[in-house]
Amino acid sequence: MIYPVVLAGLQGEAQPTDSALPPHFCAEAAIESRFQSVLRGLDHPLFAAPTVVACEAHRFVARQQMDAAGVSGDLIIEPCHTKTAALLAALALRFQHDPEALLLILPAHHAEVEDDAFRRAMEQAMPVAFRGDMVLVTGNQSGPYGHVRALSRVRSGQPVQALFSVGVSEISRDPQSFCSAGVYLVRAGSLLAAFKRYAPRFLQSTKRAVAEMRAGGGFLRLASEAYGRINPESFETAILTRMETVVAICADVAADERAIWERDLALEQRNWALEGLQASASTLAA
Repeated sequence: MIYPVVLAGLQGEAQPTDSALPPHFCAEAAIESRFQSVLRGLDHPLFAAPTVVACEAHRFVARQQMDAAGVSGDLIIEPCHTKTAALLAALALRFQHDPEALLLILPAHHAEVEDDAFRRAMEQAMPVAFRGDMVLVTGNQSGPYGHVRALSRVRSGQPVQALFSVGVSEISRDPQSFCSAGVYLVRAGSLLAAFKRYAPRFLQSTKRAVAEMRAGGGFLRLASEAYGRINPESFETAILTRMETVVAICADVAADERAIWERDLALEQRNWALEGLQASASTLAA
């Protein structure tokens, strides 16, 4: 069983507002948001109910869309923009009593969670993560999550040892280099051990924010004062750049936003057509 954690907060250092929704929460007419598509993709026996992380300003939108998707998982609220190193340290602390739990950390705009190729990649990655390795899902599109260079021949859906670096790689010039999709599969105990080894300051700073976490109104709120004082460094910089190697797996993930929306529109148009045919059949039967 894999425990997904969907990062639906706001990236960057700007203060989130109620009026400016992140793109993953935006929906067009009858087309659901990318966030909801990710949640539906996680509705599979391979995955437990997801934990969602959102910021204070967007908590009601996140809960509303979770309810619409039929998801009853925990909704953790950050008081500010997403601090991925601090957030993953908090998750490691929350799961410290279940060190064998496999955590799947992924952004709310991830494209291919509902595809069989992604699930097959996760099945291939599970024994590697259980072994203690940090597994990264890669893609061919550039993004803000850094890149990896494989140390041996890459085969789609097969784990391979790799070196991680921040920044954007020249993937068109190096067939062994791939962009990270910001998707990680890791054993909870291994995540906690990585923080203890490479960034213990985040564990020390985050302990109070987790210890003072409060539940209410359908939300779990990280302690605002304690969390607000934590360095906003990214997980990639704080942990991954300090690791000797990681394990990469290519699931043929598409990260092009236009392609994602075009695919979603095609699916919705097909659903509309089916609903129209069903309505016509009902009218004729009557």
